[in-house]
Amino acid sequence: MKSARQQIICATVGSLLAFTATARTGEKAAAPLQDQQSQNVLAAMSRSSTWGHPDEYGEFTGMQRYAAGNYKAAMKYFLIGARYADKLSQLSIGMMYLNGEGVRKDPVTAFAWIAIAAERKYPQFLATRDAVWAQLDALQREQARAKVDELYPEYGDTAAKRRMTLVLRWNHSQMTGSHLGFGADSVSSLTPEQFNGTGAAPPCGADTIDGAPITGCGNINASWRWDPKQYFAARDGAWTGKVSVGAMKQVDASGVPVKQPDRRKDIQ
Repeated sequence: MKSARQQIICATVGSLLAFTATARTGEKAAAPLQDQQSQNVLAAMSRSSTWGHPDEYGEFTGMQRYAAGNYKAAMKYFLIGARYADKLSQLSIGMMYLNGEGVRKDPVTAFAWIAIAAERKYPQFLATRDAVWAQLDALQREQARAKVDELYPEYGDTAAKRRMTLVLRWNHSQMTGSHLGFGADSVSSLTPEQFNGTGAAPPCGADTIDGAPITGCGNINASWRWDPKQYFAARDGAWTGKVSVGAMKQVDASGVPVKQPDRRKDIQ
């Protein structure tokens, strides 16, 4: 599905920011991710194999749970994605803290997660980070800097990308040549009936996320899905376009705490 991640994040960020804005005025906001575009992308996620890719597993499953209003489960899966360098999972955690969905509202923790999600400088993520920063007072900003320092060693790219790289290489080495996208202990977002063959699988022409195979279709051995450098480039490529997430207050971002990965340790 072309630009699937860009579609889902535009819907997610736009609807969550709208939710936050209306919450301040006491108005009732529409539930996020219930529009048709978001539903189409969620359906594509449900058809996509995530075998060997815990970042996608956390992201896709978290989004499904979030859309269903099961915020506790959504947080659980987003935290999985976040440990494996998935920036959408990290951003989603931040927005949940910002809006008090399944957790106590905490703009300081929200900012820290969003700042880490924005470290690769995706335009939407930076805009969201700066909008949240503008809402913090001086004390909260000091607390936010400390929170970023606390979370970054575990969830920042320096550690998380290395963790994801090891998983990609390990799982690729364990593949038995199947082109189905699944194995005995595989992880998938398909329904149990589809997974065990008692339910109808999606057609081979159905949309998936980033070309992830559907059972019986596609090539799980595609090199870009297993080579860390190619894989991260493909993930980043969905977010580098110039987009708008709605009207936002212009702020001086010079004081925003930003963590930079150690480029000398980047995975080649």
